[in-house]
Amino acid sequence: MKSIAVIGLGEFGHQVAIGLTQKGFEVVAVDQKEEIITEIKDLVSQAIMIDATDEKSMRSINIDNVDKAIVAIGSNVQSSLLSTALLQRMQINDIYVRTINSLQESILRTMGVKHVISIEKEMGTQVANTMVSDGIGRYIEISDRHSLIEVVVPHRFVKKSLKDLRLRAEYGINIVGIKVQKPVVDDHGDIRMESVMTDIPDPDYPLNKDDILIMAGT
Repeated sequence: MKSIAVIGLGEFGHQVAIGLTQKGFEVVAVDQKEEIITEIKDLVSQAIMIDATDEKSMRSINIDNVDKAIVAIGSNVQSSLLSTALLQRMQINDIYVRTINSLQESILRTMGVKHVISIEKEMGTQVANTMVSDGIGRYIEISDRHSLIEVVVPHRFVKKSLKDLRLRAEYGINIVGIKVQKPVVDDHGDIRMESVMTDIPDPDYPLNKDDILIMAGT
């Protein structure tokens, strides 16, 4: 089991720590605030209240033994950079760092950090693409030329199958999943519709107007 340190437990770091734990990773969550550590301690493998810029404290919890580290510190750029430099000194090679501005990103690149996460930039791009593209939901850039997007089934596609549409041949698009609406009965006996993902789409499945296509392509 791989171990991952998440340093800085604001909203972003908190969600990352819990998400990684749910996926089976051993997560060491680090923050200076006692109330934050108290809140997350039962949701991760370890939750430790220390100053992530203090080398002695970091070594005392064997942080140098983790496989990866995520520096999720938000507004305190100085602490983020110092914590990152300390992790590098401890020879942790796989470091992910959240940035909040272009100067911080530039400094991190100079430091040799390969994994720089700009939440604001990525979300801004996603929101812009969603707003100007009718029917498009979440939009994720995989590379400079490739994207992964959610698209509501266009009217002209309804009742047609993927085999009929020949999307790969016609447009160079791969359908990697389909979200379909299915009725689900809850604990109170009420029926509601729930979105269910089909990981391997059936090429003969006739598309419905409420389905969502998960597309990958340029």
